[in-house]
Amino acid sequence: MTEWRYERLHPAELRALQEEAALAYVPVGTLEFHGEHLPAGVDSFEAHALCLRAAERSGGVVLPPVYLASGCLDLPFTLSFEPGLVHAWVGATLDQLARRGYRAVVVLTGHGPLDLNHLLKRTCAEAEQRNDGLAAYALCWLELNAARLTAPETGDPTTVDHAARIETSWMLELEPDLVHVDRLADDPQATHLGIYGRNPRFTASREFGGEQIEAGAELLAERARALLGGRRPDTFADLRLFVEHGWPEPPQIRGGDGGLVLHNPGTSSRYISALALEVDGERVEPTLVNRNPGETGVPVRAAELGPEHGFYVRRGQDAAIEFPVEPGTHRVRLELGLGGVTDIVLDEHVDFH
Repeated sequence: MTEWRYERLHPAELRALQEEAALAYVPVGTLEFHGEHLPAGVDSFEAHALCLRAAERSGGVVLPPVYLASGCLDLPFTLSFEPGLVHAWVGATLDQLARRGYRAVVVLTGHGPLDLNHLLKRTCAEAEQRNDGLAAYALCWLELNAARLTAPETGDPTTVDHAARIETSWMLELEPDLVHVDRLADDPQATHLGIYGRNPRFTASREFGGEQIEAGAELLAERARALLGGRRPDTFADLRLFVEHGWPEPPQIRGGDGGLVLHNPGTSSRYISALALEVDGERVEPTLVNRNPGETGVPVRAAELGPEHGFYVRRGQDAAIEFPVEPGTHRVRLELGLGGVTDIVLDEHVDFH
């Protein structure tokens, strides 16, 4: 089988592959807690393997995976880096690849937070402006799953999760010796730190992981070939599908101590990229706080939110929208940006105690 891994190729082989397809894949991951049953490097395993399988179909080369990402959960043994550092490293890599003759570069992250995803998309756009003739495309593997959605998802997510059915199934396909579901509770309803989904001991399968990876690799290769041929994928199309079909249940609000409680009733995490609040017709400038395990608990001003600086409310979680409010019933109009690609308005009367 042809070798695609950049670090294992000699100059003559690199030249030959570049002449066939001046295409490079850059897999991005991190070191993050993924439950007691999975290794810390899950996100990089996923990104690297998907790039390799895509390269088998499209040609090109695959750079070594990096364990350098931002937006990680605040969990044991996790290493998370500042967005500026990630931006600088990816931008410098794109510039050097362009200088070395690569005309198309795909940056694939195995780490799913949408703040990182938006940052990588911006980094690619900036690199294209600096480098004539370069086509750079950034995405997360969840977008490849989302591309097949044609209707709202019900039941367990099939697009993305964290250390639950999807990621455990992928690892059963990629690195089965590193998966230890026996370290999880022998109870389908048990919950575990770092696992956002039902107990994967009872839901994950190698077959499911293999099917998703093969379908994702085929689509990734198709888009890489299109990029090399001058046909650009819509950078945000899959994210729009993800928000439309992967988050079918609207967020819910109720009165709480010192403001509103924002509840995610769905099975997938919600990413709030903007928030505007009116109470009885008056604009309010609140702060958001998520005090659940794995979150930092640091208040975020609504005015500071954006596609690269959003706020997560994971599956089934409550988060606080804090602002001064008198007891009683008030008219609340809450406009939420979702995923950096769309928005929703909640307009209702809310009782505050």
